[in-house]
Amino acid sequence: AGLLEQASDKAAYPNVTYGRTSAFDLDTGTDNNDDQLITLHVWSKAQGEAETRLIMDSIRARLDGAALSIGPRGQTRLSLEFAEARYDEDLAVNHGLLRFRA
Repeated sequence: AGLLEQASDKAAYPNVTYGRTSAFDLDTGTDNNDDQLITLHVWSKAQGEAETRLIMDSIRARLDGAALSIGPRGQTRLSLEFAEARYDEDLAVNHGLLRFRA
């Protein structure tokens, strides 16, 4: 259904929401603007993980290594730092998570 800031109860499935973003120095652990982490969540009600993984693979193919501009830093490249797909029993949906570093 597209990229949503926050999915409502009426949001169509599958969908992708953007989650937490943070800026900090990964080498020292202090807050600053040197490193950006961008998190995307994939939500699917399809049986099994196939649809979730297909959407995750599509996002990864488009964003991993992609060049983009973030604020005053100029151009940077995204790199995939973490990916996970699992069934969320509390919400009864498949949940994929992708975290990119810029």
